[in-house]
Amino acid sequence: MFDIKECKTKGGYEVKPREKKKLDFSLLRKKFELVFDSPIALVLRVQGVEVIVHKYGELLVKQCKDVKKIESIARSVYA
Repeated sequence: MFDIKECKTKGGYEVKPREKKKLDFSLLRKKFELVFDSPIALVLRVQGVEVIVHKYGELLVKQCKDVKKIESIARSVYA
């Protein structure tokens, strides 16, 4: 479904879908707390954690080192 790996340069964890995925930003804006909005990326607060969501499906989870929680966040964003 997706891969999670620590990103040393961006200070968080990257979540990449294994298959191409285009995310519906209008749906995500309604479902989660919006921190920042742009045409190519959103910054959302999901389960109390800041997540940068790219249109093409990649996520960058900031300030969270709990891989189980990151999996849960990714599942809710991709759902």
